[in-house]
Amino acid sequence: MRYTILNILREKKGYVSGEELGDMLGVSRAAIWKSITKLKEEGYEINSVNKKGYCLDDSKDILNKHELKYDNAIYLKETDSTNNECKRQAEKGCADGLLVVSEYQSKGKGRLGRAWSSEPSAGLYMSIVLKPEISPSEAPQLTLIAGMAVTKAIRSITGLKVGIKWPNDVVINGKKLCGILTEMSAEIDRIKYVVTGIGVNINNSSFDAELKNKATSIYIETGKSYKRSVFADTIVNELMGYYDIFCKKGFSGLRDEYNKYCLNKGKIVRTTGKNAIKGKALGVNDRGELLIETDTSIVPVLSGEVSLRLENNKYI
Repeated sequence: MRYTILNILREKKGYVSGEELGDMLGVSRAAIWKSITKLKEEGYEINSVNKKGYCLDDSKDILNKHELKYDNAIYLKETDSTNNECKRQAEKGCADGLLVVSEYQSKGKGRLGRAWSSEPSAGLYMSIVLKPEISPSEAPQLTLIAGMAVTKAIRSITGLKVGIKWPNDVVINGKKLCGILTEMSAEIDRIKYVVTGIGVNINNSSFDAELKNKATSIYIETGKSYKRSVFADTIVNELMGYYDIFCKKGFSGLRDEYNKYCLNKGKIVRTTGKNAIKGKALGVNDRGELLIETDTSIVPVLSGEVSLRLENNKYI
């Protein structure tokens, strides 16, 4: 009942008396008061004025199951990692497209075994289970699709001209806004399921000394706070739209749009590792490989980290 009351207060956008709410729902004013109290305990800011009733301040960032409009979603106050929870759900036979969102991760994971800082009430931590009929070698393409979904969502909600540093970092002004980690369970020739984890710095106001020169947040870039639930719903809807195209046409159906977001394209890049490659990035091909033009050839790079050439101490 409390969420029905919450929806009424949202629609009215003003004060609604306890008597009116009681008449609408067929309950006593005492029952209304109890529901209002529970909503306040969940973090909702509801003002009450004698003889006027209740009014919702809907600007506050609240993340819970009710705030998520995506149907196939699980919300957890805390978990070890949303990727781990998705894997547990996948092993139980969950449906394709299951979304897991958590307020806090005690063991958030990034790429290459790194930890992912999971500040509660600031960032968005979500993972999704996907079950495409593709070979394991095609799984990295899902990471690129997730990067596209996050980029498009952030652009549409905030207007920020974020882009993708291949393969999976969503960045602005040379600093990272989002990390994406894809894990899979597979047999030799088929995928059982893929879990794509997405962590977005949304309302973080600062970062520790180790991260402050590498990471940023939507709040830092815009000076505005945002509702994380809006980002969760927008990202997953964009992702599932891209996923539908991917399942029908493969990554080739998304390559051109990815290249529009790819910040590496046209820049001098270098790969890390033993056999480092340096050259001009031409964008990605139909397999999601980054094409690097060296002095002697064009080399496709499937995985690994790419560093952008620095100019004036800023990523270009």
